[in-house]
Amino acid sequence: MNTLKIALILLLLPLQARADTIPLGDIDVTLEVTAQPRIEIEKPQGGWYHSITLTSTPENPSLYQAEVPITVKLRRLEGYRISVKKPLVLTRRSGVVYSPVKEFSPANISWGTDHASLKLLSDNPQTFTVAKSTSSQSTTDYLLQISAQAPSGLDITGKYYGQLTLLFETNS
Repeated sequence: MNTLKIALILLLLPLQARADTIPLGDIDVTLEVTAQPRIEIEKPQGGWYHSITLTSTPENPSLYQAEVPITVKLRRLEGYRISVKKPLVLTRRSGVVYSPVKEFSPANISWGTDHASLKLLSDNPQTFTVAKSTSSQSTTDYLLQISAQAPSGLDITGKYYGQLTLLFETNS
């Protein structure tokens, strides 16, 4: 009996009602897309710096400096804030148990579009604005300048390491 019911259902399946689509006419839909503000930071050629080497000059052998170009791309922004998350202190650990840790003075971190406009950065955010662009994206080249005083005394040679963390924030 069950086999007969299944066979009958299978025969009648193709005879099911078919629905035709009925056009409803045009429906106007308005869609507003808002792109979020965005800050992109990179080297002028793209990518990012894995390390920055500070060097001294013969005129001032205890002052170590580096200057690197950085490109800032802003989308839907006319400015941004930048600060140093924590002071950059270059440190040498010799690995010798009783050897004292050697440290540079806290580094001065400056930021600007050229040498004349460099501003000293700290944990208090500095605001930078860019000229209005005809598009929603603007690109500006900046200089990041780092300078630190070497430790004094004997046995200061070696490799020093530190981590610089810059915090970029939107002005909104």
